[in-house]
Amino acid sequence: MQFAITTAAVSANPHLKPLVSFPRPSPQHRVRVHPPRHRPNTRASAMASSATQELTITRPDDWHLHLRDGDVMAAVLPHSARHFQRAIVMPNLKPPVTTTSRAIAYRDEIMKALPPGSSFVPLMTLYLTDSTSPEEIKIARKSGVVFSVKLYPAGATTNSQDGVTDILGKCLPVLEEMVKQEMPLLVHGEVTDPHVDTFDREKVFIEKILAPLVQKLPQLKIVMEHITTMDAVNFVESCKEGHVAATVTPQHLLLNRNALFQGGLQPHNYCLPVLKRETHRQAIVSAVTSGSRQYFLGTDSAPHDKRMKECSCGCAGIYSAPVALSLYAKVFEEVGALDKLEAFTSFNGPDFYGLPRNTSKIVLRRSPWKVPATYAYGSGVIVPMSTGNTLEWLPSDQPEE
Repeated sequence: MQFAITTAAVSANPHLKPLVSFPRPSPQHRVRVHPPRHRPNTRASAMASSATQELTITRPDDWHLHLRDGDVMAAVLPHSARHFQRAIVMPNLKPPVTTTSRAIAYRDEIMKALPPGSSFVPLMTLYLTDSTSPEEIKIARKSGVVFSVKLYPAGATTNSQDGVTDILGKCLPVLEEMVKQEMPLLVHGEVTDPHVDTFDREKVFIEKILAPLVQKLPQLKIVMEHITTMDAVNFVESCKEGHVAATVTPQHLLLNRNALFQGGLQPHNYCLPVLKRETHRQAIVSAVTSGSRQYFLGTDSAPHDKRMKECSCGCAGIYSAPVALSLYAKVFEEVGALDKLEAFTSFNGPDFYGLPRNTSKIVLRRSPWKVPATYAYGSGVIVPMSTGNTLEWLPSDQPEE
């Protein structure tokens, strides 16, 4: 596996200065940097030649994706299939995907909606409820279709009303069976107690639910989804590698909570968990770009009709699938860590899940492109993250062998 940088110069952006210190494990994979044929002698010539820069990385996977169903799925699926080889597909439909038979049916719907010739592989997830049985976990493992179980605390986010109310009480037998079956638990890490401040919901979840869960079942593989705080970083890195990991979204790497209010209320920057302070954003960037194998790509791309975002009670969710790879590359470049991008996008996830890494490649070229204002679907439009902005990195649409 090789990460190649072909360029006349590397960007001279300054390194981010994190406000906290984190371990810097040595990268697992050696990086080879290919020197340019004609080395520039000045910074000006280096900047001028940066338009020819290319990154060739192993084709990534998305370990946290919302595809919805119906017309919306048909519209958004090609955006993920274009850049990602596999994706863990979230089960919070109406009704939720709570059984293996429903997961198989949902997978069939996704496969039928794929563009002709696509090699995209959906990895299905069960929606954990208070009444999920250990037997269902056995069936799921045998199916070869279901790869994880998702914990939504009841009422935590979109379509989570059927979620869990007592994880260590009502769900313990299921969790014990998941240990036996080596089935990862994917956690939406927020408490739903209305007395807890919205910006503290992740921190309190770690203290009251996640830490006791890890202590009770240390062999359970857990992915803390879409982490947003320094508290989550500290917790993940306090846990044993290979048992606790985290996915990170482009919005939580690039935006802080000011993005919700700049120039007026910005509904298309509203997601759950909600954006946090700049100190938390910097902590996450520092952790993700450190080379630690406990973090991997999970966009949490969540499409909603524009009308459902721009209304009196807007939906939570940011649609990032078309721009995600461009934005992740931006983050890693800004801190001088492009050599660590491939492990985050393409290696750490499959290694944690015990799946083979992809063998095909994808090329990201430094070719500025403008994000469309909207993407149309059957009866409406969806507004993407970074709508109308110009991004520097353009991923290729076709895999390269």
